[in-house]
Amino acid sequence: MKKLFTLGAAFLFMVYFVAAQQQLQNPGFEDWEDAGTVIDEPVDWSSIKTSDGGEIINAAAPVVWEQSDDAHSGIYSVKLYNVLTMINIVATGTLTNGRVHAEYDPEAGYVFTDPEDEQWHTSLTDRPDSVAFWVKYFPEGDDSATVKVLLHIDDGTLPPTPENMANWIAFAEIKIGGTYDTWTKFTAPFTYFCTGDPEYVLVVLTSGNGTTPVEGSYALFDDIELIYDPSDIEDNPMADVYIFTDGENIYMENMPKDFYMNATIDIISLSGNKVLSSRINSNQINISQSAVSKGIYIVRIVGQNKVYTQKLLIH
Repeated sequence: MKKLFTLGAAFLFMVYFVAAQQQLQNPGFEDWEDAGTVIDEPVDWSSIKTSDGGEIINAAAPVVWEQSDDAHSGIYSVKLYNVLTMINIVATGTLTNGRVHAEYDPEAGYVFTDPEDEQWHTSLTDRPDSVAFWVKYFPEGDDSATVKVLLHIDDGTLPPTPENMANWIAFAEIKIGGTYDTWTKFTAPFTYFCTGDPEYVLVVLTSGNGTTPVEGSYALFDDIELIYDPSDIEDNPMADVYIFTDGENIYMENMPKDFYMNATIDIISLSGNKVLSSRINSNQINISQSAVSKGIYIVRIVGQNKVYTQKLLIH
């Protein structure tokens, strides 16, 4: 993962950020480079073979990504896939705009921002409302793909550590369960934890569920976008779920029963503040005694390997 700028490129870079709000670098995976591995990496992105684990670990790490000409737009997307290693452990297809920390114990791995080296960090000082991305997903078993986006200051890791949780500014996450054989757009709102501005954005994409991925699952990702105008947030096209309210209750129509049983519902203001969080065990929840006032909110329901996100007018 190299970041080389000529003087002219740097000038254009500055002009772009003056004229537009900040976005990720190479968000459509159109640009690829020789990063010293057996396969090219997307520019400004890295995987497990360019980890900080050293030459021995990196040489032993499997290839879990590739360039794909099945793209939502442009020419390329990135394909991530889970593979069985020689030590009988399934390696998760992983890509990050930071760097992978790798050890022989896969449960000790994480991705991180290195503030001291621009090769392993992405600066971002704006406060986007949400993140959107396009996905195709072909899981094995009950596997699920994940997208996690962290806005933070100083050091940051995913998963977090107790030492750097205070650096978190905002976080967005979505799990993608089930097969999506056509390009499908997902959106996830940021939950903000404070009023400060971030310094960095850390993204991790996976084709498997954490440290328990299933061999053979694969995902294609393309066109990641940070959204700043709440009116641009589109409802998640996951099934035909419809969330609505009569002012006293929130109803979740067409939501599968095995999903909403023992799920969590969050109601988030357009400024990123979580105004209500509650467990649910039915397809409706009463909000008449809550502190939720009238207005437009993002409703996020987190269940078994899926996240439903939708805008909602509470009146």
